[in-house]
Amino acid sequence: MRVLLRWLGVLVLASAAARWPGSVGRAVSAASLVVANLLPVWAVVEGTLSLGDVFLIYWYENLVIWACTVVKLRTVEDGRTHSMATMNGALMPPKFDATFFALHYGIFTAVHGVFTIIIVVMTGVSGSWWALALTMAAITASHLVSLAVNWFGNDERLHTRAGVVMFVPYPRMIVLHIGVILGFMFALDGTAAFGNGTYDPEVAGVAILCGLKMLVDLGLHLTERWIYARGASTTGGRAASAASG
Repeated sequence: MRVLLRWLGVLVLASAAARWPGSVGRAVSAASLVVANLLPVWAVVEGTLSLGDVFLIYWYENLVIWACTVVKLRTVEDGRTHSMATMNGALMPPKFDATFFALHYGIFTAVHGVFTIIIVVMTGVSGSWWALALTMAAITASHLVSLAVNWFGNDERLHTRAGVVMFVPYPRMIVLHIGVILGFMFALDGTAAFGNGTYDPEVAGVAILCGLKMLVDLGLHLTERWIYARGASTTGGRAASAASG
């Protein structure tokens, strides 16, 4: 895993981020998140991506989140690194959480992927291949930046537990559910009245989906940072208390 992370540049960026103030790292990862969410809107407005393309891109993002979360669960330091975790009184190996999440989240992603494919078939993948590849690359980079800067660079992995890490990705499933419903609506509606004129349903669909998704992503981003910062202060306080004792 370290070889892959080093090849992707995660460890190099993490080493640099370790020397930054925490606020700088949070700002960098938040900015990359916003850019990755705005890029599909720009591409659709410019006509280089369609609604079906965007749904395909967002489903792909689930795969990126799945992979990044597995990495986090394999590297989280929650006091179980050299011990056995318990579940319902039974001893479980420390990497059980990563395997369980990979299967559980993977099943949900596969089911949602079926609905995404239906929308893609209905609307078609009519965008430019370079725009599709660029957007996917930007989304991948956004999550890798957060992984490098926050998880490794700011040592968030030292101040949380596997249970918290496993929960964080699931609220995105709610956004995807809403997106699937909106996708069906906009795919079935050729044009729709809005005020005194008309709007392009694809542009409107992408704007609504991206706006909702960006709010949820930013909310989760800030919540994660707060949780890990609180964990860091708690850990520091306990360490100081133990040292004074």
